[in-house]
Amino acid sequence: MTTLAGKGLLFGGCVALGILTGLGRLRRVACLADFRRSLSGLARELTFSLRPLPELAEEAAGTGPAGECLRACRRCFLAAGGESWAESWETVLRETDLPLSDEDRGLLVEFGQVLGRYDGESQQRALQALLDRLGEQVETARQTARRLVRVDVTLGVTAGLFCLILL
Repeated sequence: MTTLAGKGLLFGGCVALGILTGLGRLRRVACLADFRRSLSGLARELTFSLRPLPELAEEAAGTGPAGECLRACRRCFLAAGGESWAESWETVLRETDLPLSDEDRGLLVEFGQVLGRYDGESQQRALQALLDRLGEQVETARQTARRLVRVDVTLGVTAGLFCLILL
């Protein structure tokens, strides 16, 4: 009886690992899409308003992970005395547990280097370039997830069955 329960738990663990790996890929797609949406709102705000960046970021922040990052960056920026938006942005991205790849984080950090440092037009161009690159990242992540989520789940089930056969 104990052996049967152990086999069931081992099988379930392998399947769960496969499913969780697949869900992690889907979370990355959702997170990137959310950043794209929030930063697109920020781009619109920059186009039509010359208010300070912290105010614009607060208005552009949505409810997802990107919105949380923008709000956290605003708090960090104001706590540091309004010295450097880029440092606040990089700190928040580094400390926040987001399902992003190193390439995704690098892209967002690079954007932070421009935001708040240059004139409105330069910021808009940088933001548009970021949105284009984020769009490419979202599409690449979506294609990867579409292709590999089934593989992850299948590998989890197969590993579970393999463990059942061996034990």
